[in-house]
Amino acid sequence: MVFPFSRRGVLAAGAFLALAACGDGGAAGVTLKVADQLHALKSSLDVAGEDRPEGYRIEWSNFVGGPPIIAAQTGGSVDVGWMAETPVIFAQAAGSPIKVVAVSQSATAEGSGFALVVKPGSPIRSVKDLKGRSVAYMKGTVLQYFVARLLEREGLSLDDIKPVQATGFGTGLLDKGAADAIVLTEPFLTQLEDSGKIRIIATGARPNTPGFMYLVASDAALADPAKAKAIGDLIARAARAQRWQRENVKKAAPAIAKRYNVDLDIAERIIARSPQHYTPIDAGVIAAHQDEADLFSRLGLIRGRLDTRKVFDTRYDAIVAAQEAGA
Repeated sequence: MVFPFSRRGVLAAGAFLALAACGDGGAAGVTLKVADQLHALKSSLDVAGEDRPEGYRIEWSNFVGGPPIIAAQTGGSVDVGWMAETPVIFAQAAGSPIKVVAVSQSATAEGSGFALVVKPGSPIRSVKDLKGRSVAYMKGTVLQYFVARLLEREGLSLDDIKPVQATGFGTGLLDKGAADAIVLTEPFLTQLEDSGKIRIIATGARPNTPGFMYLVASDAALADPAKAKAIGDLIARAARAQRWQRENVKKAAPAIAKRYNVDLDIAERIIARSPQHYTPIDAGVIAAHQDEADLFSRLGLIRGRLDTRKVFDTRYDAIVAAQEAGA
């Protein structure tokens, strides 16, 4: 098995880095360096009117995948990053100096923004049919956990398939016949399902994955009182923006449509398909994260068993709870 968060893997993942730094309002002084993916966090703040922090400024950078964000945090060029949960597991195993400071989760049991898909005429009808087949996903991300989890629930493992490393989010590998099945994310998932070009085998909805997205801060940023305060404000804004998007789908849709270059009706369906809400870091969150880490340990992808309680920082829980309560 390849250890997907090795130093070589981080450097390779860093090749996907696409910096797009820009300063947002706020007073000069403290600058919070925030790493985004596909501009998702930034556009969420923008459309909800939460993009003008006071007392600090945000310097944005845009990445593909959580592992290179954590590499940037370890190197000191990023303070806070937005990602799914899986990269944090490999980061903790590697001793990276980061902490999860806020958690967003699917607001519905069936909500998910990704799925395992095949071509409409594929003989693959279920997860069991994946045995011996080539499956494409991005290693070191939640997409890898999703595939591993699906297989384990059917008594299989990653050793029973032919993994194919995906370097993007489209259907290129499926179209070229380089993979029998792929894990597809938005906006491609909704677009291609609508057009009848794919068939869904399983989605990332619970219990296949916990549906988490994390705000992850570097230990160095958390040790800086001014940055730690700014992180708290960013979390409050992110939580309010998430709630606003759930409650104002039609108003939020134009920003999603612009981000993904899709029609408004597709944008509305993307939001409705996977509504999110921020939640305090409680025992349930930690238990789900521990279960995921334990699966990777059983697969031999991390050494030993992690105590995942150590990677969470709960100091901002009250802020999260207040925003979701509308306080």
